Amino acid sequence: MCIFATDMKRFAIFALYWAAAMLLLTFILCSMGYRVPEALMLSTSLLPVAIIFRQMTARLDFSANRRESIKSLIFILLFVLTMAFLAVHVAQSIILFDYRQMSELDFSVPSMLLNPVFLLSMLTLMIIGDYGLGKMLGKRLPEAEETITFVSDRQSVTLSRQEILYVESCDTEVWVHATEGRRFRNKTSISSWERLLGAEYLRIHRSFLVRLSACTGLEHDNVLIEDTRLPISRKYKETVQERLKTK
Repeated sequence: MCIFATDMKRFAIFALYWAAAMLLLTFILCSMGYRVPEALMLSTSLLPVAIIFRQMTARLDFSANRRESIKSLIFILLFVLTMAFLAVHVAQSIILFDYRQMSELDFSVPSMLLNPVFLLSMLTLMIIGDYGLGKMLGKRLPEAEETITFVSDRQSVTLSRQEILYVESCDTEVWVHATEGRRFRNKTSISSWERLLGAEYLRIHRSFLVRLSACTGLEHDNVLIEDTRLPISRKYKETVQERLKTK
């Protein structure tokens, strides 16, 4: 299930980032002997693959089940490589197709462009940049009025950040706990929620992500949100104590 923030400023920044990434890939392809229009077509054909790669890896949560997450990552890498090879070959066929020279067509692709290490490296660098940009924007851009739209039980739900108290991971699904006792079920991983919600939210346990301003107290092993006690795991305890004491 997709989650997205209705923030046009962020959307514009991410759009510029991906456009710049495509231009950089176009430059690399030009160095392999392609003309600019051809290189642009090839790099554009890889854009959907990069976005799919980014969305699939965003669902991984190594803190919940490391072994299953590693298996899922291997499957994702194989799937993305297959999609990338297909995209490259289709784009290459379009570039080289010429009715006047059908008997002389050469559909060969530069070996570098079919190197799985090169393809995965380029795609991984793109999504690392996307992730880093998201982290930076989460700290620098004001988020008070931003709304989050997601799907819960096949219905679209829109909440402001101030309405979301905490997010709870329960095996294969996530519960979004909001003000006035509201709860919404969602299939997106808690790690994806953590990236989306940004610096105002703090991971206190592999199963809990809380809004700092909603925390009403701190006990030895628990965070209090209104009348609810949420456990703090050993992994996050030091960070939680530091952040809540300076809140």
